[in-house]
Amino acid sequence: MSDKNRVFKANFTIADLREHRNHKEVFTTACDRRESYQHFVLKLLSYCLFSHNETAILNARFSHAEPDVSIKALDDHYQTWLAVDQPDIVQLNKIAKRVDELWVVTTLNNDWLKENEHQLELINNGHLIAFDNSFIEELASHLTKNLQWDVTIDQQMVSVSDKENFYQTSKLIWH
Repeated sequence: MSDKNRVFKANFTIADLREHRNHKEVFTTACDRRESYQHFVLKLLSYCLFSHNETAILNARFSHAEPDVSIKALDDHYQTWLAVDQPDIVQLNKIAKRVDELWVVTTLNNDWLKENEHQLELINNGHLIAFDNSFIEELASHLTKNLQWDVTIDQQMVSVSDKENFYQTSKLIWH
């Protein structure tokens, strides 16, 4: 796939019922060549979950040394660091010591989560969001150059509708 096929125009309308916010996000982003579409979708959803904070930043690069989504404080340290998919657990432990909140966003029932869930629980400022894999796979398989998503975030459910389809989590862990 050529690089220009990995560039997306995002036009998201987000109804965040957890934060009692409705807002719109419009931006251009790209899926890095080293990044899977599943990782990219998890990163986009992570941004949606935290975009109620106007300082949330979606990282356009695919780098394990940088957060996929972040929120920085005025003194430039990371208040919130989000790592998606299957981040390195050793690196997460190091990162947790220099950030206020560490979030891992992944899919349920994957080998990485089974192997590392206990270690994640030991991180004092660590949190987990895990979507059902079918939800992520469906979104990844229906990516288009123009992402016109209406995202609804509720207590135990996230849904996305585009011009043609409706996707909803059947299972979501958020703690």
